Amino acid sequence: MKAILALTAVAGFAAIATAGIGVETYGTGAPPATVNGIAVTAAPFDGGIFADVTSVALAGGDSLGFSSAVSTRQIGFGWATWSHGYAGNCYYTNGATSVTMTPSAGTKAFQFYGEPNPFGVFQMTATGSDGSTSTASQQFPDGSSGATGWGFYGTGGADVVSVSVSSDVDFAVGEFAHSKVPAPASLAAVGLAALAAGRRRR
Repeated sequence: MKAILALTAVAGFAAIATAGIGVETYGTGAPPATVNGIAVTAAPFDGGIFADVTSVALAGGDSLGFSSAVSTRQIGFGWATWSHGYAGNCYYTNGATSVTMTPSAGTKAFQFYGEPNPFGVFQMTATGSDGSTSTASQQFPDGSSGATGWGFYGTGGADVVSVSVSSDVDFAVGEFAHSKVPAPASLAAVGLAALAAGRRRR
């Protein structure tokens, strides 16, 4: 009985939790393996260097769309620097000073880094949205080995629907990682079902 009451309380809490978007910032440090405790998986390597694309692959067969075409680069091949030893892909905005990224539906956490094209320190603003509310976060990366990271996550069952990035100068984004996990209410429902099945077996 206590287990049933506990699971019911969890489900009730999830139902009343406020939906929205949270954000973490990582500066130039290496990305953590989780965003707000949600494990994220890095995107696979993209070998289409210098190709202009409007979407790229994420882990698990998911994808990330861009509001305008971006140029596929690799650190050391078309993009000079990054930070924390990262040597994978980044995506240059082709001179644009803003871009909106849209991960696959159901994304609960999304992580990325950004770096200005010119050498020097410039403001970059990242704004995550769940489709109805948004949260903005500013950092000041250096175009010389100063890529900085953000991690957006949904709260109260919300998804990360989009992340918009803007700056006074053109830039690149990359080092993507994401996660799609059941909402807390769904997890509670799974727990209740498992408990019921266990009681039937006894």
